[in-house]
Amino acid sequence: MTGQGEGSAGNIRCEVREHPGHVELVCVGAYYPGAQLNVAREALMAASRSGRTAALIDVRQVAGPAPTMSERYDQAVKVAQLQSSVSPRIRLALLGHEPIVHPQRFGEIVATNRGALLRVFTDEALALEWLLAKPRTP
Repeated sequence: MTGQGEGSAGNIRCEVREHPGHVELVCVGAYYPGAQLNVAREALMAASRSGRTAALIDVRQVAGPAPTMSERYDQAVKVAQLQSSVSPRIRLALLGHEPIVHPQRFGEIVATNRGALLRVFTDEALALEWLLAKPRTP
């Protein structure tokens, strides 16, 4: 780690850790509607500030009821829009547990169908492998 900081995304506290190839946000708190967008905004800002183009969002310590399908859809659309407004594009890997993470990755599907560079994982090694892989050029 090259640096640390703390941010807040509503009722969720995020500790920002800087690594050579990415930033990591370790989030703790209670889920609330709109949490996905606020945490994604915090991750994009942290990556941008540190000059990184990849962010790992660890929500394994976020508790609460599962987001509804409607909340998942709305937030995924907004996250995709937010991500597309950042230049250079910042890859996002979300690491969590069910039920916060949907078993079929519904939010990921919605966001990527709208052009987001985002994947959702329950395995940290797989999340980092995808996040830090060199993007393929056509």
